[in-house]
Amino acid sequence: MIITTMSVLIASSVFVQIANSQGSPSNGTPSVNITSSDSNFTNSAPAMKYQAAREQFLEVWNTLGVHPLVATYVNESVELGNGVYQERSNVFSPGEDILLYVQPIGFGHKQIEGQNGERLYLMNFTADIVITFANGTIVGGGQNIPIDAIVSHYRNTEFYLTLSVTQTNPFPNGDYVINYRVIDQTSGEDFELSKDITIS
Repeated sequence: MIITTMSVLIASSVFVQIANSQGSPSNGTPSVNITSSDSNFTNSAPAMKYQAAREQFLEVWNTLGVHPLVATYVNESVELGNGVYQERSNVFSPGEDILLYVQPIGFGHKQIEGQNGERLYLMNFTADIVITFANGTIVGGGQNIPIDAIVSHYRNTEFYLTLSVTQTNPFPNGDYVINYRVIDQTSGEDFELSKDITIS
């Protein structure tokens, strides 16, 4: 039996990224209406129309349940952004980082109070990752891996997560399966992904 040591690193690149939430959670629930004082929007007619349309969108959003809109391996050498990535095959070299780009939708927003009493929204994810040989034998992985909490003035709906598996010792050539479980700590929901890879 070959024992391969490895580490799992998770990174998140989004609008605002911090290690911990700011302030303490509010006892209330988020307001259904966004006002100009909530979000720094102006009271112009276009801004008000946008706010009304966004509220309708968020009502549908809250019925979706968290799941991935996009989940694909990407080239880490290419700049990443929301909807900006370069897909790659699932064949990796020994020692090469394995980077999965995920765009989740339907995740929750928890209203919290900022340091100055302002209304903010927390989005918070963790992940479990298990790597196995094709026959199911576990190679390595990690559980309850934090993905940086996101605090925003808005109920963000467009951002991406990057989940990176780093081979601290190169995996032997062969076929593997990486099982990802991404947990939305705000809603308590999760989704699972199973990805076949080849080390060659």
